[in-house]
Amino acid sequence: MRRLSVVVILEALTVLSAMVLGQGVQTPAPPLVPASDVVTGSGNFSPIVQDLEKSLAFYNDLLLGTPPPATPAWGADPALVNFLGVPGAQVRFSQVRIPGSAMRVEIVEFKDIERKPLQPRIQDPGAVRLILVVRDIDTLLGHLKSKGVPVVTAGGVPVNVNTPGSKGRAAIVKDPDGFFIEILQPETLPETTAPAGTNIVDARFGLTIADTDRTMNLYRDLLGFKPEVGGAFLADKAVTDLMATPGAQIRISTAAVPGSRLLVEFVEFKGIDRKPIGARIQDPGATRLQLQVRDTDATVKTLTAAGGTVITTGGNGGPIDMSGLRVALVRELNNLFLVTMTRGQAAAPRGR
Repeated sequence: MRRLSVVVILEALTVLSAMVLGQGVQTPAPPLVPASDVVTGSGNFSPIVQDLEKSLAFYNDLLLGTPPPATPAWGADPALVNFLGVPGAQVRFSQVRIPGSAMRVEIVEFKDIERKPLQPRIQDPGAVRLILVVRDIDTLLGHLKSKGVPVVTAGGVPVNVNTPGSKGRAAIVKDPDGFFIEILQPETLPETTAPAGTNIVDARFGLTIADTDRTMNLYRDLLGFKPEVGGAFLADKAVTDLMATPGAQIRISTAAVPGSRLLVEFVEFKGIDRKPIGARIQDPGATRLQLQVRDTDATVKTLTAAGGTVITTGGNGGPIDMSGLRVALVRELNNLFLVTMTRGQAAAPRGR
């Protein structure tokens, strides 16, 4: 079982490797922004799912146009389940690369533990969007619609958007567990390491938040993000059509994860019913996002002081050591599960 623990952590650090699954070596693009005093890089997007085989088939078709790989075995390595805060559970996972992005979709399924599938609405704090930047939205959206993938966007067709970080044509669909996937064809394509023949060229991460000021206090003031903070709430029909939130007002802030090229879009809604998703890590519909940090122990203290909750067990309420890493799983104030990880960090002395 120890092998599973090592594999999980090595895969969590895929941004530090140069391997692209099945296609040799990819030279990583330089960071969009420098590392901060706290955060040094991004990692994977992890949807927690009901059925790994079904999700693998969906994401491999969506992202790579290939059949899914063999389904991995279940595992219950003690270090792994303590890291995830699910003693007694079994876990299995697999990854799908995103062309042009260091972030991968790391799909996770649990068993032997109570699970409650969730279907967040896009306006609910804690809801997330995987944002795929594409060369041709019509081709990809048409393919997904032909497979019966539900389209969220009003009318089922792309809309023209002009928001902080996004100017172009966009539409939103749902994956088998109800996760939102935005497809964006920008007016100007970004620099990309994706092969010329691929439609998808990059990825971003969207998070619905409860309160912009509190969230910026965490990500900007405590973690060192440098966001462009949204001003007044706007009632933009193109955006509300995109997200199928008629009558809502929306405030959007954007920032790159320090030390990476991953853009994060923070969205706050008002004028519409909202309910925090309240997920547990094992519940299909929950989400993890990985962050590389300089000091996991210090970062965990920062996150908890800002309203976060440590999920990891076996570490006296803090991080644990795992395969040469110092790691912890923390639920931040918007119910996003953040994986914080530091390579080669020793355990903090008692009383620190």
